[in-house]
Amino acid sequence: LIYINKNYMNITLRQIEIFLATANSGSVSRAALELFISQAAASMSLKEFEAQLGEKLFDRVGKKLILNESGRAAVTMAAEVSGRAGELADYFADRSHLSGNLIIGASSTIGNYVLPEYAASFISHNPETKVQLEVGNTEEIIEKVAGFAVDIGFIEGSCCEPELEVVSWRDDELAVFSAPQHTLAAAGSVGIAELESCNWVLREKGSGTREIFENQISRLSMTINIALELGNTEAVKNAVSRGSGISCLSHCALQDLLKLGVIKLIDTPFFDLSRKFYLIIHRKKYKTRILRSFLEHVGA
Repeated sequence: LIYINKNYMNITLRQIEIFLATANSGSVSRAALELFISQAAASMSLKEFEAQLGEKLFDRVGKKLILNESGRAAVTMAAEVSGRAGELADYFADRSHLSGNLIIGASSTIGNYVLPEYAASFISHNPETKVQLEVGNTEEIIEKVAGFAVDIGFIEGSCCEPELEVVSWRDDELAVFSAPQHTLAAAGSVGIAELESCNWVLREKGSGTREIFENQISRLSMTINIALELGNTEAVKNAVSRGSGISCLSHCALQDLLKLGVIKLIDTPFFDLSRKFYLIIHRKKYKTRILRSFLEHVGA
């Protein structure tokens, strides 16, 4: 005997799709554009969805829609329903082919220098799939994973959100570097005092790279002069290569400029600049077939 709750028979997958798109974008108009429907149709669908649930799901702050407590509860369940519906379609499709969309969030170093290769090889093996990669700093990616705005996240900083599962993924190491003409470039191994006398160019607060570097500065009780704070890794590299100061970034982000000879590594044996990259996923996230396949592909 299969029991069907008839009170919710009028809720459609399309309503759930529109609700999730609105929750992710914070705007009915942007959700409508994403789904290729009119704003009026999206607004009506959302209104009907709230009416059937008997709850308002958003607070309006200016022009932006923010999930309220009921909305946050609904988005967790709606995301699972959407995922399971996709899995149902996949199950009865051609099982020899993987299809579907995957949205991945990644902090700057991973998103720009590590994941593109994984994503490209995954698509080449599964040509009917589509991967969307969203890059931000660690704090932004944690927020996106927590809000189900992305299916999975990869970060280089710490994460203490209890609703997220954090899995160690792969090793990385940072390096201090400068332009070739900088006074420390030819100095061999340098000391703390020499680094304290330099101008530094660093990533912004909230980035995993900045967090690891500041932990080392604190451990050594160093005082440094931060001349520039920049919001992405490429901007930091360009500033340092043009002589604006020295910096500390991931080895994998520096390979292109090292090969061109426009930057040089500085030996800092007193720094412990090893770290981990982490995979994060919401504990209530339903792992669809495409998500499970991608996790296997990246060795997670």
